Amino acid sequence: MRHSIQILSLAAALALSPVLAHADPAPAAQSTQPAGTEELKATITAVQGLVQVRESDDKPWKKAEVGMVVAQDAEFRTGPKSAVQFTLPPDQTVTLDRLGTVKLLQAVKQNGKIITNLGMKYGRTRYDIEAAGQEHESTISSPSSTLAVRGTKVSLYDQRPFNVQAVSLTGRASFRDGKKQLAFFGNKGQGKTVVAAGQTNAAAFSLDQAVIDPTLALARTDSEQSLITTLISHGSTVSFDRTVGIKVVRGGTVPTDAQLIPALPGTFDIVLRWSTPGSDLNLSVGSPGGKNGGGETLYPVAGLDRNSSGGEIDFDHRGGPNGGIEIAYWKGNAPQGLYGIGVILASGPAANATVDVFKNGQRQTFFDGANNVTTTSFVAPPPQPGIAEGTAAGIFGLGVTVPGAPDSGNGGEPGAPPGEPGAPAGEPGAPPVVTNAAVTAAATATVATTAKTKTSTSSAKPAAARKR
Repeated sequence: MRHSIQILSLAAALALSPVLAHADPAPAAQSTQPAGTEELKATITAVQGLVQVRESDDKPWKKAEVGMVVAQDAEFRTGPKSAVQFTLPPDQTVTLDRLGTVKLLQAVKQNGKIITNLGMKYGRTRYDIEAAGQEHESTISSPSSTLAVRGTKVSLYDQRPFNVQAVSLTGRASFRDGKKQLAFFGNKGQGKTVVAAGQTNAAAFSLDQAVIDPTLALARTDSEQSLITTLISHGSTVSFDRTVGIKVVRGGTVPTDAQLIPALPGTFDIVLRWSTPGSDLNLSVGSPGGKNGGGETLYPVAGLDRNSSGGEIDFDHRGGPNGGIEIAYWKGNAPQGLYGIGVILASGPAANATVDVFKNGQRQTFFDGANNVTTTSFVAPPPQPGIAEGTAAGIFGLGVTVPGAPDSGNGGEPGAPPGEPGAPAGEPGAPPVVTNAAVTAAATATVATTAKTKTSTSSAKPAAARKR
């Protein structure tokens, strides 16, 4: 009897269970979107290299794969030589280039209008919209700009230390920089147009690109580029230091005469080479000219890398495992007078160095303080504050006689035709004589130049010349 009652109770419970299951349903999830709003999801369509994605800020990063579907708040990031592309219905394609981060802040269809907002921390993002028959309100925001997209193909680039740029490949867009300056650019069928931060329209950007300021360190001629190409082919790397305002070369092997002479950038070249690993030497040249004929100084830092007579130092070589090279040169006719040549050890151990002078590719003789030489070899020691900031490597007389130098038989400019036989210095037929005071001034002006710091273009501190 008891067994029968238990069976009946179980049967009753089973019969009632469907009723109980439907008697108290769980509350439905409440939508956070306004009425008439449909949330859009992004689908990854292409992945190249190292790409990661996460669903929100509190979720872990995971490898991005083609076919993955993510919603609002999803974030993408790319590594070197990497890119990711995803689509948003019905007609939007977003591509994030290398070393970038972008977040899908908003992606909805609201009352028939597609509203999309992307937040880009840094990098370059391209946004393609095929807008036929569909209204869009889409933006790409970065820390220093906002690009509004209205049925077009655009890209936004924001990566320090470079200026923010917005590009329209076709169609109309508006760009607002960090100073709230608004620019409208691009039109249907117009082709590629570009605006940058601080410019009001694409025409201003085009004008800026068309004008080359010859005082800029990056405005280079073919002859200058030939030298850089030679250095790169020997393993050097080239960059631009915006802090000191000059092109920077590092590493590589130091060119031999056979490799260097065909690539010399000027008709008159002064070449410093050193072989000590880890040392950074700077070439300093005092030349004729300047205000009231008081002379000028060339040095590898912005403001001193070019002078009024046409002298230039194109780059600052900061050394490497095999040493380095720096060159001061004149492409046209260098002014006649004395050229004081100095070397400063900016960092690293004392360095074994050489200095050579070339005119029209031919090695020249110059005075090293004791003898007339075609190459001077020396050790550049660390600076001694209050005593000497550098080493005086030599003096070259271009069209003039160097007082105190042994008679070279050609009036002080080796490689040039001598004066009339038997004509003493200072007489007709001989190059002019320069006084010992001028020699002292040239040498002192050369080595008493800026003891360069890597982070300032205005640190000019005189120092005495070191005699070898």
